[in-house]
Amino acid sequence: MKSGPFHKGEIEVQKRAGEAARARANGAVIRSEILEGALSFIARQPLVAVGTAANDGSIWASVIFGAVGFMRADDTHTVHINLEQGVVAKGDPVLENLAHDSRIGTLMIELETRRRLKINGRAALVSNNLVVSVEKSFPLCPKYIQRRIVRLAGGADSCKETSLTVGIQLGLPEVELISDCDTLFVASSYADITADSNATNIDVSHRGGHPGFAEVVSPRCIRVPDYAGNGMFNTFGNLQLNKRAGVIFIDFAKQQALQITGFAEVLFDQEDSGNQTGGTNRFWTLEIERWQRFTLSGIEVEFLDYSPFNL
Repeated sequence: MKSGPFHKGEIEVQKRAGEAARARANGAVIRSEILEGALSFIARQPLVAVGTAANDGSIWASVIFGAVGFMRADDTHTVHINLEQGVVAKGDPVLENLAHDSRIGTLMIELETRRRLKINGRAALVSNNLVVSVEKSFPLCPKYIQRRIVRLAGGADSCKETSLTVGIQLGLPEVELISDCDTLFVASSYADITADSNATNIDVSHRGGHPGFAEVVSPRCIRVPDYAGNGMFNTFGNLQLNKRAGVIFIDFAKQQALQITGFAEVLFDQEDSGNQTGGTNRFWTLEIERWQRFTLSGIEVEFLDYSPFNL
């Protein structure tokens, strides 16, 4: 395949950003299976970020928490996520989405050490386990990750009943949550399920910064700066081909999460007199279609420190 591990949307953004050579170098780590040395890493993780698609084509980002050991990879081709030991928040559409569209993006992230591993593929629900067949996997750099220790307290059953609030435009509680947040996950796809239900990979990626790095532009729009990363532009490349996206903001201190789905736009060559982007002059916006906010009951979190890369 001439483009290697990248699709045309990613290649287009890599060239525009002047990162094509760097992307090719970093893309050498991308595999169709998990690196064998990462199998034990997966088993140690208490959370996984997940990207899925709904039957209307909307894209959703989710986070599943669990006791250490709720995820495992017995080999380099398959990941098992035990939902009896894991917590899916009430109202989160992740399992409903996977019931009709098996595409999944996952990000195993060890906040305490700032290590992360991306695994994308297909998922099937088997005896209360999500079984993910791996199509793409690679490790990522530690930039912009705030160090925390996260653990499940009281067992999964004590955490599944959560309050749920929904809406189509942000109210004051949602604006405050975004302003307090230093961590979000963004899900995207380079194919619209309504156009091609057989297209592969949904992706979910991490974004972080000091609290308030993402800003509310209006009750129906948020804007996020794009910092320098690994040059592969998985999210931006997807958005070149399909503007649907989903985000989940995590306020660990207040144990709150805010899911938003909508339509994203990448903004290049923007005025940035305040140096919000660290010199990239890139932002992305998300026009809100709908959102839902819920508590993360039963999660214990210890904050350690902010990323030294934060602007």
